[in-house]
Amino acid sequence: MYIDKELMFSQNQKITATASSTNIINLENTEGQGMPVYPFVQVVESFAGLTSLTVHIQSAKKETTPNDGDFTTIMSSKKYTVQELTKTQSIGFGSLPSLSGNYLRIKYEVEGTATKGAITAGIALDKQA
Repeated sequence: MYIDKELMFSQNQKITATASSTNIINLENTEGQGMPVYPFVQVVESFAGLTSLTVHIQSAKKETTPNDGDFTTIMSSKKYTVQELTKTQSIGFGSLPSLSGNYLRIKYEVEGTATKGAITAGIALDKQA
């Protein structure tokens, strides 16, 4: 899987409470528009303490950089329990819907109180194996 730094939502982002990805991706500025793209989410530090984690891919259709309230969820993972969130766990998604807005981010929804855990996430041009 080829990873482009410009297409990264999170790099080793600590997730201890509900939060958005550290980066917002503007797809208007990327090459290959119209090609299928695949979000990937990888647990890089095992989680502890939380009850569950749900990962939401969110989109905003704006001319300028969007605010928090401009984003809507277009894809969601299942609820992962703390037992499932071990290092090297992948959270898979299919390709993004073609009607996604030009701005994308991830919202990490945490239930419970996480004491540790980190994620790396982005967009790739091929499916995660």
